[in-house]
Amino acid sequence: MKRYFSAILALFLVAVLITGCFQLPKAPDSIKTRVNNVIEKWNNLYANELEIISWNYEGILDDPVKYQGVLALLTDPDSVRIVHTDITDPDLLSLLLLSAVPADSQKEFKESVEGLVEIGQHLVKLKWKAPASGEKFVTTALVEEDNIVWDSILGSVVEEEFEITPAGGKSGEVTIKWFWGAERGSISWSLECSGPPLQCSYDSKAKMTSGEARIETRLVKTEECCTLYYGWAYRTPTGSISIDWNPETNQYDIEVSSWGSTGSGQGILECCM
Repeated sequence: MKRYFSAILALFLVAVLITGCFQLPKAPDSIKTRVNNVIEKWNNLYANELEIISWNYEGILDDPVKYQGVLALLTDPDSVRIVHTDITDPDLLSLLLLSAVPADSQKEFKESVEGLVEIGQHLVKLKWKAPASGEKFVTTALVEEDNIVWDSILGSVVEEEFEITPAGGKSGEVTIKWFWGAERGSISWSLECSGPPLQCSYDSKAKMTSGEARIETRLVKTEECCTLYYGWAYRTPTGSISIDWNPETNQYDIEVSSWGSTGSGQGILECCM
């Protein structure tokens, strides 16, 4: 009996020693706040379709070997999950594996993620559950002290802010945001006129991180008026954008696809003397 208790005591001391030497890393308060906030936001919108049920802090991406391992994990087509959704209707969210999309889209996705991963970022595991099927799985998120950087599901969803100057104004802008609120891209257009005689100039810009944003413009000038037609679109990785002028309708034909989020629009700016 004495030997039995001695053995139990020895095992207990070994367990204490191991626990003391290999404690799980502790998440900084700033990381906790950012992760908890984005989980609350996601679940408020999408929990009926796909819920984040817990998360774990995994430490810092602090060496090249770990970097390569994390990069491989974040781009593995057989394990990485993305979602397709309509940003105006959360009930349309659907889940799929990256391996289900075409090879060229998988390549674009990998290149996009490679541009986001950096030494020094914090690693977080998010545990998900699909209520309808009961399926559970885990994704790896990259987080910095002042921002969330990437997660394959959270990164598939964007928010859009549209701003155009009041009636008679000559400019507009779409701001594309990551789901967690940081700016991801923008599309803008403007028209300026002066005279007489009538002179007009215009400008348009489009940019987007981890995805594609495009704008096409067409200026029509008469003796009295300048008219700027514009068409724009954006998408997250895995998809395509087509914006072509249709002379029969005097507007753009816009086609945009993605296994993530998309947005598009068009309009007219005009000034007359």
